[in-house]
Amino acid sequence: MSGLAASVSRTESLLEHEVYALIQSAGIRAPLHRFVSASEIEASGFRPPQDFLTRVSGRRSVVKIVAPGLLHKTEAGGVRFTPSDEKGLAEAIRGVWEETSRKAPEYERIGVLLVEALELSRERPELIASFRNDPAFGPVLVLGLGGLMTEWYGALSGGRSTIVLAPGRVLCDLEEAAASLPAFSLLFRPSRRFPLAPLDLETTSRMLETLAETCSKVTRSSPGGQTVDLLAELEVNPVVWNGEHFVALDGKARFEPKPSVRLPRPVEKIKNLLRPTSAAVAGASATGMNPGRIILRNLKLSDGISYGHLYALHPTEERIDGIPCFPSAEDLPEPVDLAVVAIPAEGAVRTIEGFCRSGRAASLILIPGGFAEVGRRDLEERIRAALDGARDREDLGPVLVGGNCLGIVSKHQYNTFFLPQYKLPFSDAPGESLAAVSQSGAYLVSLTSNLDGIIFPRASISYGNQVDLTVSDFLEHFETESGIRVIACYIEGFQPGDGARFCAITRRLRKKGIRVIVFKAGKTALGAKAAQSHTASLAGDYAVAKALMTEAGAVVAETLDMFEDLTKIATMLGGRPARGRRLAVISNAGFECSSVLDRLYSLELARLAPGTLDRLRECLPGIAHADNPIDATPMATTAQFIAATQALLDDDGVDAVLVSPIPVTPALDDLAPSLLGGHSENIYSPGSLPQELARVFRASQKPLVVNVDSGRLYDEFVMVLQRFGIPVYRKIDRASRALSAFCCM
Repeated sequence: MSGLAASVSRTESLLEHEVYALIQSAGIRAPLHRFVSASEIEASGFRPPQDFLTRVSGRRSVVKIVAPGLLHKTEAGGVRFTPSDEKGLAEAIRGVWEETSRKAPEYERIGVLLVEALELSRERPELIASFRNDPAFGPVLVLGLGGLMTEWYGALSGGRSTIVLAPGRVLCDLEEAAASLPAFSLLFRPSRRFPLAPLDLETTSRMLETLAETCSKVTRSSPGGQTVDLLAELEVNPVVWNGEHFVALDGKARFEPKPSVRLPRPVEKIKNLLRPTSAAVAGASATGMNPGRIILRNLKLSDGISYGHLYALHPTEERIDGIPCFPSAEDLPEPVDLAVVAIPAEGAVRTIEGFCRSGRAASLILIPGGFAEVGRRDLEERIRAALDGARDREDLGPVLVGGNCLGIVSKHQYNTFFLPQYKLPFSDAPGESLAAVSQSGAYLVSLTSNLDGIIFPRASISYGNQVDLTVSDFLEHFETESGIRVIACYIEGFQPGDGARFCAITRRLRKKGIRVIVFKAGKTALGAKAAQSHTASLAGDYAVAKALMTEAGAVVAETLDMFEDLTKIATMLGGRPARGRRLAVISNAGFECSSVLDRLYSLELARLAPGTLDRLRECLPGIAHADNPIDATPMATTAQFIAATQALLDDDGVDAVLVSPIPVTPALDDLAPSLLGGHSENIYSPGSLPQELARVFRASQKPLVVNVDSGRLYDEFVMVLQRFGIPVYRKIDRASRALSAFCCM
């Protein structure tokens, strides 16, 4: 046990006076205090402790109930102010003891805490300051508006009354928060409420950095000394600045066992996983069409597997679909780059153990579930033990993806998705710069289907339970693959320590110009732990993950629509550097020009050059609004609309262009040819709107997106544009949001 934790209780949660001992070592002052045990209170002839009375003579005191788990002491009658004389203190102690017995009988009361009542100015705002040792991300800090109104502030501000801070860069994060968030502007900037800013940025950041440094070092041996416990969370609420020092008025803390971090995986073997030339499948049925049989057939048709180097594992059959079979991994005639295991859980474990013992596979895909996600951690641990044992060998053993996953589609290499092609086609399309990495196989299927014919990622990886390879392992692999510019990650959870590693790799990727786009599932607070502290309810797992991944340079999408929109624009416009945020908009509808002004996000409306304005007036109908945003009106023909778009692209003061034609006007050529007659439009002919948009798009290096806010009659128009590499959206605010994010990536 560290010296700082030497005097704390053996329970998971610390008592308030134990918390005071910790925070004082971090430079935060605590009021004078004295713990009085339950046995002392209930003893006959009880008198308040004289040592405390002597120290606080002439000042008021606070009596607080000490009951582990009781979060709202005031509502339970567990807090009373009293004069610091023997009679008043005795009455307050008895009152707190009796009232909490009635109002909170479910909590064990172990005593009361006598605390000096500090007289603080109402001009000093109350804060909540917390340290958390996040299992995935490591040490983090939380700061916000605190005191009795903590939850109210959080609800009123939509969760923006607190911020998550990364130790080591607190000052930078606080400066950004003070500039952008009202709650923190109130704390760190002069205002009508506070003519002088209540807090100083540098003083506050030093306090928080010291708190993080101190708390990160606090450990203790668990009962019996078998494991090491870390200080999982320390919350000071409220803490106030008295003009000279930060002073804590209440606090709580808890310990948790130190999470077990697995040994590093041989990430270099992911190349065998993504580009195998030999493979084996365990679990293909000889009599029916099960997932293993579909995967075997997919591999047989794949471009990547060399002829004569595909095998099946089967206890009795000699061949399945012409593929030679062998009873076990040990019986294979050669080591393979990839082995796909599609056997139910218990049989899968034995098969994986065989591959690990024999060294006959460089990589494994474990398709079925039935492991930790259904409570069978024993099976998962057997797999990990087999993998760890193999890593003692010179070849480091295999890497494994899964279980509970669909596996991988490696472009022009192979496909282990056991879904029929007529339900999930993989139409060839650009996308070599994109890697899609998803913990959910079902979501990866949805993304693949939505992007079919528009983007075909270089790799589509469903990684499931992370029994072995984690999302960060794949991030590290793609760091070394030339041509990758976008990595899109759907993440449900991180393995211990893997969030911090994800952020570290993301920082390196951003320096190389590689964009990391994330959707993090699970936006709720910490479940059971949310009842243990304000911090957990205000800054749960999602808030921590979002803040730290964003700080590292990842783009975190709030919705699945945003995730897909950002993945599409970053991939399709990846070769077009964003020079700035000056946007030009052209539409043929006034409502589009008006509505987009309310949804510029971080973009700003470009000021067009005089020469551009002249060109617009010359090429557009006389009734058009020839300034940004340009309303070309429904009278503008295809040629006029394209000439105006070209003028915007040519303007040096324009960084990006949003083109939003409402296609129902007869002046634009944007329909597929009709077999029944009725019109002469043909989107496949030279001079049509999509062909002309593609021409000006290809001739420029500026980011350009198109919005087509019309129904299914224009789906083919949209598809033609996207096959030319132009990102298309069906609402203008989605188009501007995606373009805004792209220009800030």
